[in-house]
Amino acid sequence: MNALPSNLATHTAVQNGDWFNASTWNVNTVPSTGAIVYIPNAITVDYEGTSGDHLFAVRVDGNINFTQGNANQATRIKFDTFFAMHGSFVTAIADGDSDGRIIFNIEPFDIEAYRSGNNIWSTAAENHFRDNGVVTFKIRTGQGDDRYNTYQQAINGDFQIVESAGTTVNDDEGVLGRYSWDPKQLSLGFVTMGQLEIIGQEKTNMVKLSADASSGLNSIQLSEIPAGWEAGDDIIITSGGNANTSNNGEDQVKIQSISGTTVTLQNNLSKNHLGRSADDLHCYVGNLTRNVVFKSPNTSVVTQRGHVMAMHNDTNVQIKNVQFLRLGRTDKSKLLDDFVWNNWLDPKVFISKISPLGQEIAEMRAIPVNEMTNPRGRYSIHLHKLGTTFGSNMAQVTGNVVWDNPGWGITHHDSHANVSENVVYNVIGAGIVSETGSETGTWDNNLVVNVQQGHTTDPYTASLHHDDYLFSGQGLAMKGRAVLCRNNVIANARQGVGVINMNNSINNLDRLDAQALATTRPGYNVDNFPLSRNGYSKEDDGVMPVEAALIMENTTVIDCNQGLRSIERDMGVNSETRSIFDGFTAWGIKTGLSITYQADYSFRDVFISGDNPNNAIGIDMWKHSHNQTFENIKLVDLNYGVKVSKVVLNNSQGPKTRNNGFTPWVFVNLETSNVNNFYELDVDNPSVDPSFNYTEHTDNTIILNSSDIISRPTTFTILDDSTLEVDYSETGDDALRFEVDGVITDDFGSYEMGIQQALAQGSLREGYPKRIYQFASHAKFEEYLQNNGVYKDENDNDQLYFILNESLPNRRTFEYTTFPVRVKILNAPSTGVFANPQVESAAALAPKNQLISRLATVSQSTTRSDLSYDDGTHATATIILEAEKAIDGNNNGRINAQYYQRGLVPVGSFSQTQNSIEPYYDLDFGELKTIDYFDIWNTVEINGSNLETPSTHFKNFSVFISDTPFTGTTFAESQAQADYEYAKNSIPTLKFSQNNLNAVGRYMRIQSSHTSNIKLKFAEIEVIGRTYEETLSTENPVEETLVKIYPNPTNGIVNIKLNKEYSNVSVDVINILGQTVSTNRYDKLTTTQINIGHQSGIYILKIKGDNNLSLSKKIIKD
Repeated sequence: MNALPSNLATHTAVQNGDWFNASTWNVNTVPSTGAIVYIPNAITVDYEGTSGDHLFAVRVDGNINFTQGNANQATRIKFDTFFAMHGSFVTAIADGDSDGRIIFNIEPFDIEAYRSGNNIWSTAAENHFRDNGVVTFKIRTGQGDDRYNTYQQAINGDFQIVESAGTTVNDDEGVLGRYSWDPKQLSLGFVTMGQLEIIGQEKTNMVKLSADASSGLNSIQLSEIPAGWEAGDDIIITSGGNANTSNNGEDQVKIQSISGTTVTLQNNLSKNHLGRSADDLHCYVGNLTRNVVFKSPNTSVVTQRGHVMAMHNDTNVQIKNVQFLRLGRTDKSKLLDDFVWNNWLDPKVFISKISPLGQEIAEMRAIPVNEMTNPRGRYSIHLHKLGTTFGSNMAQVTGNVVWDNPGWGITHHDSHANVSENVVYNVIGAGIVSETGSETGTWDNNLVVNVQQGHTTDPYTASLHHDDYLFSGQGLAMKGRAVLCRNNVIANARQGVGVINMNNSINNLDRLDAQALATTRPGYNVDNFPLSRNGYSKEDDGVMPVEAALIMENTTVIDCNQGLRSIERDMGVNSETRSIFDGFTAWGIKTGLSITYQADYSFRDVFISGDNPNNAIGIDMWKHSHNQTFENIKLVDLNYGVKVSKVVLNNSQGPKTRNNGFTPWVFVNLETSNVNNFYELDVDNPSVDPSFNYTEHTDNTIILNSSDIISRPTTFTILDDSTLEVDYSETGDDALRFEVDGVITDDFGSYEMGIQQALAQGSLREGYPKRIYQFASHAKFEEYLQNNGVYKDENDNDQLYFILNESLPNRRTFEYTTFPVRVKILNAPSTGVFANPQVESAAALAPKNQLISRLATVSQSTTRSDLSYDDGTHATATIILEAEKAIDGNNNGRINAQYYQRGLVPVGSFSQTQNSIEPYYDLDFGELKTIDYFDIWNTVEINGSNLETPSTHFKNFSVFISDTPFTGTTFAESQAQADYEYAKNSIPTLKFSQNNLNAVGRYMRIQSSHTSNIKLKFAEIEVIGRTYEETLSTENPVEETLVKIYPNPTNGIVNIKLNKEYSNVSVDVINILGQTVSTNRYDKLTTTQINIGHQSGIYILKIKGDNNLSLSKKIIKD
C-alpha cells in the first residue's frame, strides 16, 4: 500500500510472539508513541495488555490477535491508522463470560509536531508522512438546465458546474492536509482487507417496555428479561407515538440494578414514554454498552474522528457485539465534495430521461485531493465492496452499537451482509444504509434512534450535481433495495424508512447481480430478470437498483416525521417486481406512507397513527402512485387518511391530475378511528383560479373486505402478440428487440402489466407500459437459445420460437407464478442452433386460464347517452357508457374518472343501459371456453372527502352461461336457454364474484331480474377461463386413422365411419353436464348413422369396442 509502505516501519515483527515482548520486534523494543508498526505475512502477534502510547500506524500483512482473558481488566491500544492488507487475519475476541474489555482508541496523531521534534522515524518516513498540505474549500453549483428528454438535447444544452473562489481550511491534526501520501483520506482509521473477527459478549440489543414509563420514575418494566444487561450499562429509552403527548422524548440513562424484567435506573426519567396498550404499542429500550469498543476522542472537528472499514474481501468478516463511539467523519450536515457532475452519458437502459430522474445518465469527476474536505465512505462501520456476486460470503455485523456519528451509522456498500440486532443512536443523515444499489443480505431486529436531518440541499440537485443522497434523517436508508429487512424499530428520525430511487450517476452506483437477487432472500426468491446476465441484454448485465422489490417484514416506526418515504421509481421499472411491507407500524407520525412517484407496493397489517390529529396524514399518493394495495390497515388520529390526486390548475391547458385514474389502490379491511376526513382534496396551484372548489377526486380507490376475496391462481393474458417476435435478419438499434404486454389477474382482480403514466402529463413522465427486452448481439441471442432451447409450432408451418419465463406476482399472497412467453423467430437460418428445434409437450401447450373478457365481443340491450359530469368550474364532459367500457381494463367506478386528464381520454369508465325492464349485457368469447372465475365490479357513488359507497342498483341480476347464443330478450328466456346460472342477491356490494366454476360455454349474459324499469351499470367485467380442452379433433392424433365423423357441426344427423369392422361396439352420446342422452349397441360395426335429437349444444361421442377401440369426439349441434 502506497500510503503505508512497509519499509518505513519503526518496528517490524520478526517472529510470532507477544506484542509486549521486545524480542518480537526487529529493534528489540516494544512499539511506543509515534511507532510505525509492520507485521509481515506469516507472522502472528498476540496483543493482550494496556498501553498508553500513541502509535502512529500499524500495518498488518500477517495476523494479529487482541484478547483479554481477565474480566476485571482491559486491553487497550491507541493509534492513528491501522491497515490490514489482503491475506491478513485480524481478531479481537472477548466473547466469553470471563473475558474483559478490549478498547481501540482511534486518535489523530499530530504528524507535524512529531516531525519537528524528537522522534523515532527515519528520514524517509519524515519525508513521506506529512500533514502540511494546503487545503482549499470551494463551493460548486450547477448552472443552466439539468433536465432533458434526450441525450442529444442534453449535450447541446447549457448545464455546467461553476466554482467559487477558494477558502483555506486548516483542521490541525485532522486528515485534510495528508493528501501527499493519503489522497483518499483513509488514514486515521481502522481499515482491513483480509479476514476480520471482532467479537464481544452478547447482549440483547433491544426490549419493548411492558408498561408506561413516566417522567420522574427511576425504574422501568420490560416485556422480557434481557440477556447480558448489567449495572452500569448505558441504555436509551425511545419516545412514544401517542398523539399530543406532553414531554415526549428520549432518556439516556444508566442501569442501577436489574431484577427480572424490572430495571432500576441511576437517575429519574426526564421524559414521558407512554404506550398504546390497545394496539400493543410501547416504547423500546436499547442497550448501548459493549465490552469491545472502538472510539475517538470528543472533538468538534469532524475530520479528527476515526472510522472503521472492512473492504474488498468477503472471505470472513465478523463484527459482533462491539461499541463504536464518536466515530465517522463523513459529515452529512454538509454536502459531499469528493465528486461533482462532469458530463452527460447516453443511457444504456431502454427508456430514460437525461435529468436527476434518469438512470446512468451522468458521470462525475473527482475533486482534486487538495480541495476535498468531506468525502464519502468514512463511517463508524463500513462494509466497502466486499462483493455481491452470486455465491459471495455473507459478512456478519450483529449486536453492535453505533453511538454519535456525524454521518451514516452502519454502511452496507456493495456487499452481501447480515446487519442485525444492532443499536444505532444519535447520528446525522441516516442510520443504516445500503449505499450504491447492489447490496444483498438481511437487516433484522435493529434499533435505530435519533437520526437527525443533514444538510437541506434539494435532493434532486444533490443527487445529480454532487452524487450525494440519503442525508435527510432516514432510519433505514436504502439505495440498494434488495436487502431483506425484518423486525426493525426506528424512533425519532425524520423518515423511519427512506428509499432513494435516483440512479443518475454511474460513479457511485452498482447494479445488482441478477442471480444473487433471485436467490438471497429466503421466502421471496424469484427470478424477474432472465436476460440480465451472461451478457445477454443490450442493457448490459446486472439489475438497476430501482428495479428490485423492497421486502420488509414487521417494521415499527415511532415518533418520526414520515414512516416511509419512497419516491421517484415509477419511470425506471421495466419489470413486474412487487415490493412487500408485511407488517408496518407508523406510530406518531406526520405522514405515514409517502409513496408518490412510486409503483407496485403491497402493504399488509398496517397501523398508522398521527402525532397530531389536526394535521397528520396517513398515506400520501397525490402524484404518480401506481397499483398500491393495503390489507388489514388501521388509520388513527389523523386529519386525513389518504392524500389523493391534487388538481393542477393551468390557464391554457386546463386542469390535470398526475395519477392516471385507472391504476388501482386497493384497501382491504380498512379501519379508521379519529380520522377527520378520509380524503385530502388539495389544489396544487390555487392562485390560478381561487374560485375553484375541489370537491371530488378521480382516483381509483377500491374498498373491500376480506369476505369479498377468494384465493385464486394468478393468470397472465397477452394483449398484443405482434410485439412477441424477433427478426434474425434485422440490424440496427432495434435489432433483436421484443416487448411483452398483457394483463395480470390475482386475488384482487386484474391490472395492466407495466406502468402507464397519466396522459395529462404528456412527455413530462415516461415509463414502461410494456416490458422491453433486447439481446445484445446475434451471438448472445444464439447463446441464449443454445442454453434455453429453440422450438417449433407444428400448427403454424413449423414456425420457430423461443421461450422466456416471465414471473408475475399475486398482490395479496406475494407469491409469483412463472408464465412461458413464446417469442417467434423470423428469418432464422436452418443451421446451427436453429437446425433441430424441439416440440413442446401437449401438457405445456394445453390451454391455460386467461382474462377472456378483455378479448370478448360485447353488447348491451340499450345504452344510455345523456349522462354528463362537471365539477362546477370546468367544462361539462359527456360520459361514454357503451358496453366496451366494462371490459377496458379500468374498474374505476367513479362517474368523474379521467375528468382531469385534459380531454385526452374519455371521462368515465363504466357501461350503462337505459332504464328498462330486464336489461342485459352480453359477452361472446369467440369459442367454447371453460370458465373458472368471474368478478363483476359495481360503480361507486362519489362522496367528497369521505369514502365512496357502492352504487345501490347493483343487485337482483343473474349471470348466465351458454354454449349457444342467447336469442331471447326476457329474463325467463335467457334462464331457460342457459346451461349455468349465478344469481346476485338483493344486497348491493362493490363486486359480485364466483369461483371454481368449471362452467363450459361461449356466451355470457348478465341480466336483471327486475320486472320494473332499472339499469345495468358495470365498472368492469373480468372473466377468467380457457379454451375448452375437448377440441374438435380426436384426443389422440392416431385416432384420425380409426374413424371419420361428419358433418361436424351438425343439424342432428352424424355419420360414423370406422377404418375396419369392429365387434361389440357401443356409441354413447353425452351432454355438457356429463349425462348420457343416448346409447347405441352393435355386434359388428363399420359404418352407421345416428341422430342427436336433442337441443343445440356440445356433445361428446364416445365409441368403444373390441381390439382396444376407444375414442371420443366432440360434436356441436347447431
